[in-house]
Amino acid sequence: MSKLIARALIAVPTLFLLASISGCPGAGNPPTPGKLNLAITDTPVDSADKVVVAFKGVVLMSPDGQQDYQFATERSIDLLTLQGNASAMLLNGVGVIAGDYQWMRLDVDEANSYLVSSTGGRFPLFVPSGSESGLKLVSGFTVAQGSTADFVIDFDLRNSLTLDNHGGTTTYTLKPALRLINLQQAGSVSGTLASTLSIGGAPITATACAPAVYVYSGSGVIPEGYSVLLTGGTAPLASAKASLDNTVGDYKYTVGFLAPGTYTLAVTCAMADTAGATTLAFSTSQPATVTANTTTAIDF
Repeated sequence: MSKLIARALIAVPTLFLLASISGCPGAGNPPTPGKLNLAITDTPVDSADKVVVAFKGVVLMSPDGQQDYQFATERSIDLLTLQGNASAMLLNGVGVIAGDYQWMRLDVDEANSYLVSSTGGRFPLFVPSGSESGLKLVSGFTVAQGSTADFVIDFDLRNSLTLDNHGGTTTYTLKPALRLINLQQAGSVSGTLASTLSIGGAPITATACAPAVYVYSGSGVIPEGYSVLLTGGTAPLASAKASLDNTVGDYKYTVGFLAPGTYTLAVTCAMADTAGATTLAFSTSQPATVTANTTTAIDF
């Protein structure tokens, strides 16, 4: 056998092997990267005019381990400006590894975070473990190959802020009840509260009433407050402050970033939902069905 023929016989299986590998989808090829948009929003609270959190970056536990996205400049965001369908972007079109993610963490600079009360006082905002281990969400999520994943994190401030005496100084503690929402699978509820609406016999227009719409998962539930617990009651999933429309004299509200499903809505005077309270009145509840990328109209 000549050397030329021998070399040809050796080359044939090698070329066949290369052709087989290149013709087998995904064999030996890394997943096509995806992109991630990550924003934050907020459920309001009545005891503050500003709740400013300084974010340093975002950490993701990806299929290939921990991925760290630190911001070149801290982003100080007033959470109280992010109500209804409003949000603030933390990651915008960032290229990420495709696959299943175990958790994400928001790195916070506690020293530059603060709260301005409704009376104008400025107070430190204590975020337990915020500067060390950050605010962690253990909700898993998936980024598909070649796609853009859109998520928003809801800071439920009405269920997260407490006034205390940390280190001998009057301070507010932020222990956020974070909720991760897939924007591609989210809708909203919006509507009007009539100025003639009565809540537990009290008019919605009363000075002591700061009307808010509370949202509960499921239908036919017994509504309870964030601070006022009721036997057999259901805790709120989210809430929205109702704002007076001076043009028509009614109140408007929007609850954004809700997963598709069935909900119960009820109106209460949020100023009565405080620590130590034992009773809380609600309007007659209303059912709502939320579908993705749609706003459901519910009026009271």
